[in-house]
Amino acid sequence: MKKDMIFFSADGKGLTSTSANHIANLAKEMIRDIEASLEGMTLYSTTVTLIGSEKPAVLNHGATAADVEGVISRLHAVADAKSLIAWLREAIKAKERLHDEATGMTLAEYAEIEGIKLVEPPVPGDALTEDEYFASKPLDERCRYYSLETLAATLGKAVHPGGEFAEARNELQAKAKSPHAVSGAGRDALIYTYQPTVDGQVVEDVYFRLQKQYRDAQARLNEMRHECRKAVEESEVAAKAEYTKAVAAWSADRKLLEAQFTEYVQRKSKEIAALRILIPDALKEIFETVSGLGKKTEKGV
Repeated sequence: MKKDMIFFSADGKGLTSTSANHIANLAKEMIRDIEASLEGMTLYSTTVTLIGSEKPAVLNHGATAADVEGVISRLHAVADAKSLIAWLREAIKAKERLHDEATGMTLAEYAEIEGIKLVEPPVPGDALTEDEYFASKPLDERCRYYSLETLAATLGKAVHPGGEFAEARNELQAKAKSPHAVSGAGRDALIYTYQPTVDGQVVEDVYFRLQKQYRDAQARLNEMRHECRKAVEESEVAAKAEYTKAVAAWSADRKLLEAQFTEYVQRKSKEIAALRILIPDALKEIFETVSGLGKKTEKGV
């Protein structure tokens, strides 16, 4: 950006981009006219005489010594005009670059210019997990939880349908109803007799005691798990509330920063639009010459 400021005046005096482009076009026309005159220059005159006529007719007048001497100044005028065009065209492009830099600036670039540290948006905090909850408990309580979990699983497996003790109870009840079974026929027939070795009431007492112990263990386990879920949910709510609060604060700061950034870009764009292209001393003479051509054109000369 700084390298481009060489084209512009510090006091606000100079040409707008529109005026500079107009002057460059006039200079281009002047060059075309000079080059056309140089291309059409001949250093001799041409005459033609009809046979039988004594008076020749002049077809072309060659250049005079003054014309030839003027070639140097006209070539210098072309070079100066081209230099003026180059200067003006580069100045126009420089102004466009400045405008593009200002309007294309990112928030991060603005923050760097102003020495502002951009804050990354907040991220949700981690809520408490079940493992972390139980890890925070005293040793005895953690041991009790794992013991209850194991006990409930073991007793539940025994008394639930398909469990080993539940199946043994079912078989006992079935054999009590059908204490005999026959296998084979005739003399080869075998009679199986099933005789309980344990009083059915004892089995029932043990079965229902196991069920009660299972329900008690499961109830205590569920209570501990409920406290865990409650703590986890409270942690999730707290983490979400903290995150919402952080996002609100960050959004407010970011909106303010973005408003400042927008104002900065608008101000810079306005400053760039107000820049005027200066004419270096070395090009002032040709500038005045070209400007004069423009005035003649406006007057219809």
